[in-house]
Amino acid sequence: MNSLFKFPRRVRIHGGECGAVARALHHEVENFSLPAVKGKVSFTTIERKEMSRTTFFKRIALTAIASLGFGMISILPASAAVTAHTLTIDAASDAIETGETATAVLTHSFVNLGSDQDSVTIQAIVTSANAGTAGTLSFSISDSYTSIENTGASANSPNYSVIGKSSPLTQSDPDSSTSYLAAANESNVLADSFTVSGDTVGANKTIGTEATLDFIAPSLAGTYVVTIFTQKSDAGGALSSTSQPSVSWTITVTDVAATKATTASSATLRHGDASAAVGGFFGGTAEGTDSYTLRSYSTSTTTTTPGFTLFVKQKDGTSTNLAQESYTVTVTGEAWITNGTNGSGATKGAASAATTRPTSSTGVKWLRMATPVADSATMVRVWSTGTPGTATITVTTDGGVTIGTKTVTFHGKATTLAVTTTTKKVLQSGTGDAITSVFSVTATDAGGRNVTGLSPAIVSSNVSAITTGSCTDASSSLVQDGVYSCQVTPVVTSTSGMTATLRVRIPDPAVLTATATDGPFVSTTYDVTMGGAVSTLVLSTDKATYAPGEVMVVTATAKDSSGNTPYDGQSGPTLRANKALGGSAAGSTITMNAYYDGKSTSETRSTSVRVMTADKTLFAPAASGSFMISGLDGQTTPASVSVSATVTDDGATAAANAASDAAAEAIDAANAATDAANLAAEAADAATVAAEEARDAADAATAAVEELATQVATLMAALKAQITTLANTVAKIAKKVKA
Repeated sequence: MNSLFKFPRRVRIHGGECGAVARALHHEVENFSLPAVKGKVSFTTIERKEMSRTTFFKRIALTAIASLGFGMISILPASAAVTAHTLTIDAASDAIETGETATAVLTHSFVNLGSDQDSVTIQAIVTSANAGTAGTLSFSISDSYTSIENTGASANSPNYSVIGKSSPLTQSDPDSSTSYLAAANESNVLADSFTVSGDTVGANKTIGTEATLDFIAPSLAGTYVVTIFTQKSDAGGALSSTSQPSVSWTITVTDVAATKATTASSATLRHGDASAAVGGFFGGTAEGTDSYTLRSYSTSTTTTTPGFTLFVKQKDGTSTNLAQESYTVTVTGEAWITNGTNGSGATKGAASAATTRPTSSTGVKWLRMATPVADSATMVRVWSTGTPGTATITVTTDGGVTIGTKTVTFHGKATTLAVTTTTKKVLQSGTGDAITSVFSVTATDAGGRNVTGLSPAIVSSNVSAITTGSCTDASSSLVQDGVYSCQVTPVVTSTSGMTATLRVRIPDPAVLTATATDGPFVSTTYDVTMGGAVSTLVLSTDKATYAPGEVMVVTATAKDSSGNTPYDGQSGPTLRANKALGGSAAGSTITMNAYYDGKSTSETRSTSVRVMTADKTLFAPAASGSFMISGLDGQTTPASVSVSATVTDDGATAAANAASDAAAEAIDAANAATDAANLAAEAADAATVAAEEARDAADAATAAVEELATQVATLMAALKAQITTLANTVAKIAKKVKA
């Protein structure tokens, strides 16, 4: 062992695995700044800590060491002088809430039989976790002792060191309240492992340590298992191959119910770089009311203004609104997202300033937002990727509540202008005042997306009728949707009957040299006619005959004093009927809508004045017979105009009449039946008399027959007696003769 290259004493290893294990032990820990928190203390802000690559490989290496210790006893000789090695934990399990810290007290001791440089390394590893982010571990030493009396400034105290520190960490007085590993934490080295050695204690001495292990919970609830391993080595750096003591610690982390966001939370979309609080600032009226969702795409690499700002405010459904969960923002489509107040936080919530539009290397599609301050809004910036398209942004809390889903569109350059709304086609002649909302045009890009930010101009084919005009996006500065409302100004000397073709145009955005005067242009056209005030009118109904209460429509067709169609938008006439009408009029007055294309009707116009609603507002009278509707025209000396129609009998009246006729016929039939019945009664009376006479005759005949029968019976009895006498006489004679 006279090599010029010597391993540190605690990592000197025998055997063929020297290279791999030495590299695993002799490494540096990447520094980071998340302080350990003593005891179970609730946090108001917990940021997730991802396992660094260095720590990851360190843990793998230590697991490998443990494997060597447990499973390769026959390979390495047991050269370490550490014996009577023990490790215990005060409790095998703890329960905390998200944002809190769990604390375990570990008691460790060993006897160094060999030298004062025999050492033991204690390593804590999260071996089972609920998520990729498994919390943070941090050791501190709360007490120590040796078998040599050690008070005050003693040279017999144990030596403690942390990987990543250039010198051992010692404390002159073990009884003081200062942690042996305080220097490690102050230097931004969170110790999830440490090494204890005898230092100047000497051989054959017991070395004891009481260590506090803090587990800082992540923001995700779940069960986390921490295993604390030990590994011993002698003064020569040889690692022991024998099984070393270890303990397991299970931490159950639950969500803090009071901080869970509910569906009462809001996500409010604002246009551009909104800087005020949610509600009432540019692009919207209140929390939860989005501003417009259409913006031009950006290819600039220097813009510092995002396309949209999304304000997320978590609420727990109570008046205090103290919900505060970490949440995730995802985007699909053509948008990048960042957090912060000026495009900061380009990757998963990290706070890196972005002073220009994010690119694919700085913008993200998935943004992890740390726990916000309770009852406050956090901001998410939405940027164009430099390609026109639509994007959908979804905000979801760790608890699974979808706070909002927003769809935004970044349009490209305009390729088409088209008339999409026709309001007025006949314009007032002889006025120099601008006529607003004549028609609307919509600008679209190659993908059919509406295009904002344009200033379409109007050029007239007849400057004697219309001089000029312009088109603006939306009726309010708070709404821009790529639909442009156009107004024109007639010439004071224009007259009824004049016509003009209005060309709406913009310089072609695809041509860099295009100008507003010379073009080339992207354009569309719209035809108008000039007209005067209503002078005469004719009334008509949609039918000549109505059933009682049937829906009806009255139309007034007007002409101006020149006999042309009057200009659009004039008020309709006031009409009356000589019988009560049904419907919303509910009387004799008829409400007529405005004149468009020279016609005013009793129907209801929709917001698009050339479209009628399905509402039925006028019904014919209930009484049958003719009725008349009349009014006055618009001449200087108004003339009366009228139209007549008829209401037919309704079905009930016809049924009643039919029933009356049937009743009359039934009465006639009843009278005839009565006469027949009277005749039958008289015949019955005559038959009765005849029957009575026949009965008397029958009675007389019966009496005669009965008298004759009596006489016959008497004669027959007499004859019978005579025959009997004769028979007796004959018998006597016969008897005598025989004698």
